Amino acid sequence: MKRRVLMLFIILFGALLQMVLPSWPLFGGMKPPILAALVLHYALRRDNRDMWLAVFAAAIMQDGLEPGSFGPALLAFPAIGILANRIRNEIFVDGLFTQLFLGAVIGVFCTVVALLIFTASGQRPFHFGQTLHRLIGAFLLGMVTLPPVSHAIIRLEALLPQRRDYGWQ
Repeated sequence: MKRRVLMLFIILFGALLQMVLPSWPLFGGMKPPILAALVLHYALRRDNRDMWLAVFAAAIMQDGLEPGSFGPALLAFPAIGILANRIRNEIFVDGLFTQLFLGAVIGVFCTVVALLIFTASGQRPFHFGQTLHRLIGAFLLGMVTLPPVSHAIIRLEALLPQRRDYGWQ
């Protein structure tokens, strides 16, 4: 129970941090994908129930904070969660190169889903140069975001007391 409450507070803090951080013109106006990194972290390290809780909490917060139509994160985050939860036993989850690669993948995947939805709904025009700039920015920001987010969550969860057979101590 304490771990789920901590997980929800971490997702809430991640949403606030993602909202407060500025978008960087160097990366095509992209922000670091903190909520996507949280979803990936919990999908790789928790059971199905906790993964789905993290996916839907983060997706609703992401779509609620993002200007535009409601739905890119509700499509991207469950796909990330399902795929990561299925491959978590085949990969070395704590490896730096694994985290760099998966961070880049989630950055690009979330950006592609958002671009497809916004372009299909007519909310944003599709320009090849700008789209390529955003994809490269999402690639780099995703790669840089996942390792520190994952490390911070592991450190925070280590501060919780461990449960013994006869109660919390």
